[in-house]
Amino acid sequence: MARAKDEIDEKKLSCWKLLDEFRVRLAKAQAAAPKIEKRLGGPERKLLEADYFCLFLFGLLNPVVDSMRGLCAASHITRVQQDICTRPVSLGSFSEAQSVFDPELLRQVFLELAGEIPTAWGDSRLAHFADKLKLIDGTLLPALPRMHWALWLNDKNRAAKLHLKFTVLRQAPSDVAITEGNSCERKALRQLMQKGETIVGDRYYGLEYGLFEEMRQLGVSFVIRIRNKPRMEIIEELPLTDEDRAAGVTWQGMVKLGDKWQGEPVRVVKVAVDGKELLLATDLDIEAELIALIYRYRWQIELFFKWMKSILGNRHLMAESSEGVAIQTYCALIAALMLQLFTGKRPTKRAMEMIRFYMMGQADLEEIVKLLGLEKSDK
Repeated sequence: MARAKDEIDEKKLSCWKLLDEFRVRLAKAQAAAPKIEKRLGGPERKLLEADYFCLFLFGLLNPVVDSMRGLCAASHITRVQQDICTRPVSLGSFSEAQSVFDPELLRQVFLELAGEIPTAWGDSRLAHFADKLKLIDGTLLPALPRMHWALWLNDKNRAAKLHLKFTVLRQAPSDVAITEGNSCERKALRQLMQKGETIVGDRYYGLEYGLFEEMRQLGVSFVIRIRNKPRMEIIEELPLTDEDRAAGVTWQGMVKLGDKWQGEPVRVVKVAVDGKELLLATDLDIEAELIALIYRYRWQIELFFKWMKSILGNRHLMAESSEGVAIQTYCALIAALMLQLFTGKRPTKRAMEMIRFYMMGQADLEEIVKLLGLEKSDK
């Protein structure tokens, strides 16, 4: 669905000082949160919670800084102390703060922003899904060998894993979990899915057939790919329309999967894509062509991961603890949502460069408006 050009005025563009906007939202979350010792630290602590989180966000929006040492060095610059944090930060303070400040505050800011992104993408025939249609997948964030909690291949190859739930019709992330690299994605899905949602997942999630019945019992619908040659008992073959065949659907039917299937039969839709055949298990009672379309949308979460790592630059971890990785991840998602909220779309690489120039005072309003395809208002 094409998006009309956004109308924007200079007042709105001034909000691109994202750190100021972030502080306002963080203060709101702090006011609503219980005052707990773990988050506040002792009375002698000089590094403030807001300053610490802003340093992370600054690192994501600044192409020069890409490490914890870089952030700490930058904190000694007078301009950075004026705009980002109120005092210089040592490596020891930065590292210790990872276990003191609570990433749950950032989660609340993230969830608030996620709810503000408008639904303005996708086929209009799926509009009734609104916030229900959720893509689910995981991606690895390479970690240092000394990060012992980040289990993955071996002692020399460690990674954290970001499990993301993505609202496809908003084109925005809606929930997240951070675990060690070798954690089970189906386990993470069980923690993230909520009643009323429709989960779209790749073949890994379809390896455990019992998960489908669990989701039904929880009131969660699904469109999940299963292995190409499953054990299945065909209960009923369902007819196809011309529109279904035009969308690449070659067969659909009600089946029982595996040798120990329990519960009602599940619908399976076969789709031919680029010479390959995909088997999609679903409980949705909609046209087969729309089932195929929904699964094609799954690629959108892969594009978001690529954007997050390559364009936003959240490829390298600036923290080593699990709490620190959670803080950095939430800051990255918050930055993504704020940029999308203010510009109406995720910035391209060139647009992201211009936004950074604007934030550094090296690009003027007219240039940024022209590049982003926005229409400046005279209001």
